[in-house]
Amino acid sequence: MFKNFSIIVFTLILSVALSGCQLKKTVEEKVDYTGVELTFYKVFDDADIIEPIINQYEADHHGLKINYRKFNDFDEYVDLVLNEMAEGEGPDIFSMQNTWFASNLKKLSPMPREFGSPQDFANTFVDVAYKDLVRVDENGREGVYALPMSVDTLALYYNKDHFEDRIPSRGKPASTWEGIKEDVSLLNKEDNSFSRFEVSGIALGRVDNISRAVDILYLLLLQHGAEFYNENMSEAIFAGRQDGVGDYPGFSALELFIGFADETQKQFSWNEFIADSDGQEVEAFARGDVSMIIGYPFTYEQILNQINLLNTNGIATIDKDVVKISQIPQLYDPNVSNEKRVTYASYFAEGVSRNSEHSDIAWDFLIFLTSRENQDYYFDKLHKPSGRRDMIEGQKQTPIYGVFASQVGYAESFPIVDFSTYKSIFEDVITLANLEGASRKPLVDAQDLITELLPDGGYIVPISDEEIESDE
Repeated sequence: MFKNFSIIVFTLILSVALSGCQLKKTVEEKVDYTGVELTFYKVFDDADIIEPIINQYEADHHGLKINYRKFNDFDEYVDLVLNEMAEGEGPDIFSMQNTWFASNLKKLSPMPREFGSPQDFANTFVDVAYKDLVRVDENGREGVYALPMSVDTLALYYNKDHFEDRIPSRGKPASTWEGIKEDVSLLNKEDNSFSRFEVSGIALGRVDNISRAVDILYLLLLQHGAEFYNENMSEAIFAGRQDGVGDYPGFSALELFIGFADETQKQFSWNEFIADSDGQEVEAFARGDVSMIIGYPFTYEQILNQINLLNTNGIATIDKDVVKISQIPQLYDPNVSNEKRVTYASYFAEGVSRNSEHSDIAWDFLIFLTSRENQDYYFDKLHKPSGRRDMIEGQKQTPIYGVFASQVGYAESFPIVDFSTYKSIFEDVITLANLEGASRKPLVDAQDLITELLPDGGYIVPISDEEIESDE
């Protein structure tokens, strides 16, 4: 009881401390907005999740109409939004991945300054959201270009029974990648089957049958300290040396990744026969054929859906109660090391189109949408951890999803100019490394291809930490 009371008190103190720094709604509620319509495009979130929030906002703004449209195919969605915007049309409000905003500022209307400053944003949302969504335009003006409804990160799913059986001294995964290698060697159960494994320690090392393989490689690049671009983002540099001496961090990241699919390594635990198509590591986990997989918060529902589907078809599965989640492994033991922890963030944020004729009210609605009350509702419905600082402590206490909330403070990302193209390039890197072994050549080739996508003058780089602290 004392522990729970302490948590509540701490959360209340944190909320009060942040209350003076929140973004502000400034559009008047009593004005008649008859004839004003906003269009809101978003991927994946069903209308029955978003429309109750819309209905409340419409009720407070007489005459306003907000039309919501959900999309399921991300690539088609991006093409549609960009094509409509190029024709001077498109939605007033739309979602895009966090990595998209650095190179697309001209398509957006920044948040009006009277609604809040970049410093207000920094005090309200976690660091990765600030670095992704607060940008400097070509005239040197800094501004907020989107607000996040959640911040999703990669974490480690594991089968509790497997660890109790094979590693009872700990009963959970190691906190470092070197420890995970040791865990895998103990968890593996080899047999004479075509796949060579009755139980595989971890689904890692390939791209053809692991749904988030490229994101995991991005994670390892960040953890190894690989700088993705030069200072003005006119050149990709992730295959080069970090500081001119020592190891190549990009190569070290690739080597670690593919080692789990290399039969010459002690941590070998995954091949093309254990799961035969993209995303099937989730099914393998549900069957109990693999002890660990890496995923986002929504991966939990995917696992439960697979368990139900397999059971319906008469196929034996694990019990849902043995599905556990731990923080993503690090290069250094976070219990004794001062090295910064890193996980990879991939999430959607809501921005306002430059074509919107009602950008002020669109921004006012986004501030309402990402308010604490509505973020509580959104988390209850979809279990997506908020990026709001004043909600982290409370969400950390929740079963299953608390792990993800605990990671948002040290999440990182980097700008991606073209999501599908980058994904294809790094899929080729992994495939070639699987065939020929880890080397810098596929990374150098990928680096050159990505550099070709960048403009000669580069992009405006994110605001520095010093500017965050000095901004008024």
